Amino acid sequence: MSLTFTDIFCGAGGTSTGMVEAGFELVLAANHWQRAIETHALNHPRAEHMCADVNNYDMRRLPGTDVLCASPICTENSPAGAGSGRRSKRADGQLPIEELGHVPQAGFERTRATFHDVIRATEVHRYKAVIVENVPDVVWRWELFDWWCQGMIRLGYRMRILSADAAHLAGVGNDPAAQWRKRIWINFIRNDIPMPDLELTPPAWCPLCETDVHAVQTWKPSAPRVLGQPVGKYRQQYTYTCPRGHATVEPYVLPAASIIDWSDLGARIGDRRRPLAKATQAKILDGLRLLREPALITVNHQDADRRPLPLASAPLPTRTVKIGEGIATHPLLVPCGGSRYDTAYSTTGPMRPRLTRESEAIVTPPAFIATLRRHGGAQPVAHPVGTITGGGNHHALIIPYHRGNHPTTTNQPLHTLATRDSGALVHPEIELEDCRLRMLKPREQLSGQRFPTNYRVVGNLAEQTMQAGNANPVNAAHWIGQRIATALA
Repeated sequence: MSLTFTDIFCGAGGTSTGMVEAGFELVLAANHWQRAIETHALNHPRAEHMCADVNNYDMRRLPGTDVLCASPICTENSPAGAGSGRRSKRADGQLPIEELGHVPQAGFERTRATFHDVIRATEVHRYKAVIVENVPDVVWRWELFDWWCQGMIRLGYRMRILSADAAHLAGVGNDPAAQWRKRIWINFIRNDIPMPDLELTPPAWCPLCETDVHAVQTWKPSAPRVLGQPVGKYRQQYTYTCPRGHATVEPYVLPAASIIDWSDLGARIGDRRRPLAKATQAKILDGLRLLREPALITVNHQDADRRPLPLASAPLPTRTVKIGEGIATHPLLVPCGGSRYDTAYSTTGPMRPRLTRESEAIVTPPAFIATLRRHGGAQPVAHPVGTITGGGNHHALIIPYHRGNHPTTTNQPLHTLATRDSGALVHPEIELEDCRLRMLKPREQLSGQRFPTNYRVVGNLAEQTMQAGNANPVNAAHWIGQRIATALA
């Protein structure tokens, strides 16, 4: 008999999908927005679905299940919430989300299940485990948070708060999210159930040990505590260290480049009928200047550290008998159309957190990928890229000094070298007009939340964007669900 769960704020289905992947059976999913219910029911047809404001619902009518999942995120605490204090303003040449299609008011208003509803449901059904997802800010912004935790403990539960970034939650058959998304998961386990192992030890490269290690979550003394448990955000309240020493390490992550559809690079900026907003142009230029320094990428050494190495600020790695590096310049993700972010960033790292109203564009410099593998040669950046290097390996140019030779790219052999200097390496200046730009698609935003590729979402572009922004990362629910299932077995 499989373990069962109820999701009283199911949204587009991130939590539900992750729990199902972990082996649970979904019995009922509830949400106040009809469009989200339509999406959820399309992908989880065997479960019962209810479109209702859970704040006013008689919890005795909920089915009795082993686990309760809830995401009572307060508007003022969540950067992804539509009421977070920012409204998308129309900029010259940009489209606010409403112009992508109308979103009913129910999709914007925060009428979700509250923290109090979790206690109401638990008091009636006494679940074996309760999993509550939220933003870390709720701990220090909501003055009743400690009181709420004590209420759940009084009902007969022990509490374990997991502070994690969705980019670091992964396992066998469970890829991490290709976005940064700082969250806390407040796990309540009934007193007669053994506590699950919720210790987070993501794999990381230790430069001192020169090997992969299971990183240890290390808290700063200033981190706030809830009933003795530290809570916070990655890099602000905690870091990761090597278990064999005191070296700070960086866990491996999945880059945004891995979930972008590179078959569609968008239109050339210089060919647009309507020019980009000045603010967007400035963000792109700042990003291009920031990332103009090429990086050296190891592409054919299985045992090498494959992270990019900046050419202008670090020596070359140890030379071997194989040609093993390529020069890379990376595409950009640029906030557009009223996003709360102001700077562009590279696709070599995870995406920023998905928002419900944001518009983000992919900007691709005009270049090719130099693949220095057995079958060599250059290929367009439209081809898929690897998740280790995380971006297009755009080649530079070699310019000959003397007559008789023509410029070549770094993916081709050198011309015959003479006894004096005869060639120069040129990294071409990138013109804004020659770059290609398009907005990120809802499918890419969903992939950033680690939804399966066959997951279907209904509604217009604006509604799909909102569902992706509000969704919980699938990989996080999968990771926690597996550990809860082990404790309940």
